[in-house]
Order: sequence, then C-alpha cells, then structure tokens
Amino acid sequence: MEPEEYRQRGKEMVDYICQYLSNVRERRVTPDVQPGYMRAQLPDSAPMDPDSWDNIFGDIEKIIMPGVVHWQSPHMHAYFPALTSWPSLLGDMLADAINCLGFTWASSPACTELEMNVMDWLAKMLGLPDKFLHHHPDSVGGGVLQSTVSESTLVALLAARKNKILEMKVSEPDTDESSLNSRLIAYASDQAHSSVEKAGLISLVKIKFLPVDENFSLRGDTLKKAIAEDRKKGLVPVFVCATLGTTGVCAFDNLSELGPVCDAEGLWLHIDAAYAGTAFVCPEFRLFLDGIEYADSFTFNPSKWMMVHFDCTGFWVKDKYKLHQTFSVNPVYLRHANSGAAIDFMHWQIPLSRRFRSLKLWFVLRSFGVKKLQAHVRQGTETAKFFESLVKSDPLFEIPAKRHLGLVVFRLKGPNWLTEKLLKELSSSGRLFLIPATIHDKFIIRFTVTSQFTTREDILQDWSIIQHTAAQIIRQNYGLHYINSGDGAGVPTTIVQPTSDAISNVPQLYLDGGKYKTPSRKTAVQPKKLSVSPSTCVVSQQVKGQEDPLDDCFPEDVQDVTKHKLTSFLFSYLSVQGKKKTARSLSCTSVPVTGNLEQCNPKAAATDKKESRANVRVLSRLPEDMMIFKKGAFKKLIKFYSVPSFPECSIQCGLQLPCCPLQAIV
Repeated sequence: MEPEEYRQRGKEMVDYICQYLSNVRERRVTPDVQPGYMRAQLPDSAPMDPDSWDNIFGDIEKIIMPGVVHWQSPHMHAYFPALTSWPSLLGDMLADAINCLGFTWASSPACTELEMNVMDWLAKMLGLPDKFLHHHPDSVGGGVLQSTVSESTLVALLAARKNKILEMKVSEPDTDESSLNSRLIAYASDQAHSSVEKAGLISLVKIKFLPVDENFSLRGDTLKKAIAEDRKKGLVPVFVCATLGTTGVCAFDNLSELGPVCDAEGLWLHIDAAYAGTAFVCPEFRLFLDGIEYADSFTFNPSKWMMVHFDCTGFWVKDKYKLHQTFSVNPVYLRHANSGAAIDFMHWQIPLSRRFRSLKLWFVLRSFGVKKLQAHVRQGTETAKFFESLVKSDPLFEIPAKRHLGLVVFRLKGPNWLTEKLLKELSSSGRLFLIPATIHDKFIIRFTVTSQFTTREDILQDWSIIQHTAAQIIRQNYGLHYINSGDGAGVPTTIVQPTSDAISNVPQLYLDGGKYKTPSRKTAVQPKKLSVSPSTCVVSQQVKGQEDPLDDCFPEDVQDVTKHKLTSFLFSYLSVQGKKKTARSLSCTSVPVTGNLEQCNPKAAATDKKESRANVRVLSRLPEDMMIFKKGAFKKLIKFYSVPSFPECSIQCGLQLPCCPLQAIV
C-alpha cells in the first residue's frame, strides 16, 4: 500500500468507524456464534500473494463483526465500562504511526515527559496526595501508565515483597530469600478482584482473603485481628490490597481504618480503584478516599470510565526507589548520558518496552476538560439511579446490595435458580449483555451503565426486556394464569412501560388509546368486603420440584397510599400456613387449585357465593387501561390492603405454594 492509497483507505476506515460507533446500538450486543465459527471462513495458511484491500475490508462485516461483542453499545451492561472516544482514537492513531518504544528517557524523551506530566494532571484531578506527584519538592514518588490494573497490583506486590525481604535480611542475613518469601502473607477482602489472587500465585506470596461487613467493606478490626493471628503462626504480614469499587457490587473498603493499621504494622497499602477511580474527578465522590494519605500505591483504569480506550492504567507510588530496587536491570546497551538524572520507566514495570499511551490520554484530557469529564461521570451515575428506580418499582425483584456509582445489582425474589434462568434467557437473546455475581449465597445479576451513549430510552428498552422475560419465567414455573372471566372484560397480560419523559416527570399514568394520560386523583377508600370471582384467576401448582421458597414479597417500609387510584388488579395471594387464626385476603378470598371453590373451603365458599351476588366481581370488570404506578406505589398498595399480622394468618383459600409468585401486571 502506497501513501496515496493509505490516505484514501484511511478516510474509508474513519468513515466506517464513525458509522459503526454512531449506530452500534442497532447491533446485537453479543454474537450468535459457537467456538471455532471462524475456522471454516479462513484458509489454512496465509496467502502467498497480496490480497486486495477491497477483499480485506469486505471481510470485516463478513467474518469479524459476526463474532464481536459490542462493548460500546448502550445495551452492554456486563463487567465494567471499556470506553473509547474520538480524541482517544486519534491519539492512538498518531502513537501507532510514531510507534516508539519508550523504555528509557533517551529512547523517546517526549514519550517519557508527556507521561510524567499527564500523570501529575490525573493525580491532581482525582485529589491524590502530593507524594504521588513527579513534580513536587517533597515527593519521591510519581505515576506511570501500565497496561492493566492486574499488572499494577502485581508490580505493587512484588515491590512490597522485595522491600520486606530486604528488611528481614537485616536481622537474618544468612537466611535464603526463598525461605523468607515463604513466610510472607498478604491480605485482601473476599470481594477483591481475582487479579489479587493471581498476583499471589505469581509472586509466591500467600494471600488471605478476609470477610467483609454488611456493606461488603473490609474493616480495620478484621485486618488487625488477622495480622495478630498470623504473627503468632510465625508469618510475616507484608501487603494489603484495599479495593475501592469491588467487582461484585462496587463496594468500598474502609481506608480510614485500614490505613492506620497498615502504618502501625509496617504493611504496604495498595489501593485498587480500577473502575471507581474515574469517579474521583467529582469532589462529591471523594469521601471514599478518606485515608488515602496512608497508601503506598494507587491504581485505576482511565480505560474503563474515562473514555481513554484500552490499554491505559494509571499507577502511582509514593516511593519510586522501591520500584527501582525491585525491577532495575542496567545492561550497557540501555544506559544513556542522562541515566539516573532522568526517569527511565523501564525500572517501574515488568516488561522493557512500552507504548506511547500518554498521547491518547493527553488528547482526552485536553478535548473534554475536567468539567465535561465530571459531567460524564455524573450522567452515568444518574442513569444507574434511574434503572435502580425501575427495579425497585417492580415487586418481583430485589436489590440485595446498595448501589454505588454506575452499578446496580438485582435478582428475582426467591430461589437462585429463578435468577439464573432469567440471566440465561437474557443472554441467549443477545439484545443486552449482563453477567452474574454471588453475595451471601445469593445469585445476582450485575447491571452496569457502561456506554456514554446510553439514554433513558435505552434503559427503558432494556428494563422492558428484563421484565417480560422475568414474567414469562415466573408464569412457566409457578403456573399463574390469567384468563377471561366470561363477561368480555379479560385481565390484561402485558406490561406497559411509560416513556422516559413521563417517568422523569413522575406523574401516575394510564394507557388510553395508545397514549399515556394522567388520571384524576381520587382517594381510594378501603372497602369493608370485596369478593373475587374464581373464574378470573386460576392458579396451578407447577413448581417443578424446586424446593427453595420465594422470598417475602412485601416490604415493611411502607406509607399510606390512599392517594393511589386502584385501577389495576391486585396480586392473587398464595397462602401461608398459621395456627393462631384465619383471615381473609382482599385480593383472593378463595382460589381453589382445581377451580372448584367448595373443594378449597366449603364453608367459606358458601359465604362468598352470597357475597358475590351482592357485590361486583371486581377483577373481571377492571378496565383494560393499566395504571402505571410511580416508584414503589404497587408495593405500598399491596401493604395497605394486606391482612394484619400476615405471618400468623392462614388464608382461607388453603393453597400451599411457598409464597406469592407476584404474577402482577404493573
């Protein structure tokens, strides 16, 4: 390819990239391929003669794109963000053209010096201490760009190990270093990333994963106790990895407690803020940095949330000489006239060669500025809050851990297999991408707002898919069927979603002729008696051998909801056994398994037959227009009409299902 053709083809590629990223939301997020799908589409060997660029370019859509997971898609909610941006792409375009190997200052002075300056910029943007700056009179530390946080954690552990072994050699000069290494032990929370465990495997340092508190945070007392126990065993504590923004639930270890313990015990404190680090550009999120002054090293990924594409990881140390004593090799061919006076980043990392990563970071920081990066973080956080509000408004679901930043974790109430099946169905659709985690033996689904292109409409679309898939799973496995009552007023069977504008304005809505309207506000007065026609709702016990009961679906933190208009049918109560007394459920006074009321409770059936002649069959005559309650309203409505002392009551319908499957239409 000659320069003129490169110019032409380069423009074509830029156009293709612009089209791809601008329309990525239209693509299936995950590919519908199997391992080895590409083998049959490629020849066994490389071509002997040159292929035309037109053929090569055409194979992008034919061979490559069918197997791509579209990480920039607004419907990509797995893992953590891996964002790019136009300035970042341009930065790497130039860096790839220069293609320098900046292992020493002399190998490319601009590569080293730009990196030193942008790392100082970043440290100041995040509110890190001055000890992490290259250009500060009181600092002997600084920052460097590594490939990944995994590598940074390994570098920190290796440096801590080397420093501790040198200390031990003072009192045990004749002991072999491998023997000293075998006594070392490091700590992290049981929520820490798997890269911490891998770092232990590579360094041959034992890693102890410590339990967390109810907020999934590692606390100082837990660490202090573990250190004392290990010292009694003859072990030598050396290193603590504190996580700010865990992979599972984005929890934060307590630096203000861990820091003083590490300082008193002489342990290296390393901070892994891979995802959450970007959020610290916003001052309101820096409360999680309380205790950062105790840190020996800090790392995060601009390649996650800061729109600087992979690879780009910031890593700071307070004492660069501890890196030098760990990684320094100085063959004659790497020496230069300014060795020792200038920074040579080859002494700060495991590999020798390094890319010109700072160019794309420099382009992004200058193109966006701090204010726009702050706005980007806040927008992602607010979008996650919006999704959280949707989950909380649906009584089928629960959020088992507090939301932090852009990550929401949720699950279907009940046994783990329900949530596992939900995730499996969602993944097979390819329309959105989610991954699981486990907390307290509960199987959960992680939902991360990853893309800067994500809108509320995207979130509503994804939530609609999740809701409908969940409803189908519950219906299939718990056998709750809604049928026509015979009078022409069938119960609706679809979940209606409001627009994002409607949700943001927070009024109650109902559907009228395909349009959302605001109903007149009326006070719903609790009736004295209300009967339900057994022809309206038929429940069949089809739990398919699953033993785990569904969780209690009714929260206790409810308030008076008499302002909410009762236009949607209530849940059909499935019974709970009790010995003290019986009570009648408003929503389902008697629902026989066989469809015969007398078989369920003959006495109650006779009474209800009389009542049904005098009262209107409520459920069968509900309008087709479905009320869309604002956040939490349906839960509160259920509580308002529920039976007092629910655990002590035995509903007269006599069903023995584990709990209400909440086959509701909201």
